[in-house]
Amino acid sequence: MKFNRFYINIFLRVILIVLFCIFFVFFLNREDSILTMIFVAFLILMQTIYLIKYVNRTNKDLAEFLIHLQQEDTSAAFSKENITNTFKGLGGSFDKINAGFKKIKSEKTQKEHYLNYVIDNVKVGLVAFDNEWNIEFINNQAKIYLNNLEEEFLEVFSKAPDSESKIIKRIVKDELLYLAFSSSEFKIDGKQIKLFTIHDVKNEIESTEVKSWQKLTSVLTHEMMNSITPITSLAHAIKRYLKPGKVLLSQVEVNDELISDIFENADIIQNRSKGLLEFINNYRTISKLPKPKFEKIDLTVFIQSIIPLFNKEINEKEVEILIDVNPGNLSIIADKGMIEQVIINLLKNSIESFSNNTQAKIKIKARVNKNDKIIISVIDNGKGIEPAIMDDIFVPFYTTKNNGSGIGLSLSRQIMRLHHGTITVNSILDKETIFSLVF
Repeated sequence: MKFNRFYINIFLRVILIVLFCIFFVFFLNREDSILTMIFVAFLILMQTIYLIKYVNRTNKDLAEFLIHLQQEDTSAAFSKENITNTFKGLGGSFDKINAGFKKIKSEKTQKEHYLNYVIDNVKVGLVAFDNEWNIEFINNQAKIYLNNLEEEFLEVFSKAPDSESKIIKRIVKDELLYLAFSSSEFKIDGKQIKLFTIHDVKNEIESTEVKSWQKLTSVLTHEMMNSITPITSLAHAIKRYLKPGKVLLSQVEVNDELISDIFENADIIQNRSKGLLEFINNYRTISKLPKPKFEKIDLTVFIQSIIPLFNKEINEKEVEILIDVNPGNLSIIADKGMIEQVIINLLKNSIESFSNNTQAKIKIKARVNKNDKIIISVIDNGKGIEPAIMDDIFVPFYTTKNNGSGIGLSLSRQIMRLHHGTITVNSILDKETIFSLVF
């Protein structure tokens, strides 16, 4: 076996120290060898000191190089003659390690420059704060949006719950923007960081508003034309009855049959006018809802109190009703009357969705999700909702029912907005439909 120089040097020095110690012991009991003993002791001391210095120098050179690597200082090349001569090939290996670190550091620097460039040029504002609300970093777009940290923004940052979004109107460079703020939290080296993204959603909002207005205008036009067209036609018919030519009929010329026709037309006009007034009143209902009167509502008791309102329909269609509130004492802070109206609308729709279903089932489920939000779901196994009309069911006055008003779901959405919540729907035809109220 071939020993490298480090081990040979250590071995020789230890052998010398041991031999000198043997000589020292040999001369220890001889009175005429005091000077020799002192000389041998001196040699032992010198060899021990030299051994310690040799080991320490080697360790120091190695440690010095490793510290450079630890501090990511790749400028220092490993060229210690002592180490190179002592550990053959070690210098070359360390130089390869050093070159590898240089390459990794270079790649890391390039990635950092690339990432910083992307962050600074992306059209989304990014701001990060530490626990003391000191800014960790902010990109150029966020600086443009915020300009400076006004009180309004500080309140948004400090009070914004995770994964929720808030929209603020702000004029930037004479242009009105809708800035959507959303937040998330993460840790870096044990340090809690809160990251905010700021995005201008003006185009999205305007596009959604235009589509909503187009749908609403289409429905309003359709409903109003359904009433105004027959009213206009009947009024014209009455006018023609009383003035068939250029001259108005005299009292003598008006017979019982003509009076009957006029009365019948007037009755139809009255009924259509009532329908139009009812339509307008419904529009007022969904456009001018009162402010909610909040109170604590025990969901188990609340849901159980609504079921008896549908006893007749439940018995006629043999619908099985299941209530699942978990935990059993779950409660919400809401306007009891408003939320009751929403649940009634959803239950009514569910019951009407059953046709010849012999196993009709409705489940009302309340739970707390992973984001600590309370969700009330109304689940049925009725005919479901066609995917093509899924986006239209919340449009005011849109209905697929012959005798429906089309305001139930629209009204429900308005009520949930007043409660700072949402209503969502998922449906699989002839299998399952889920309406969820998220508080």
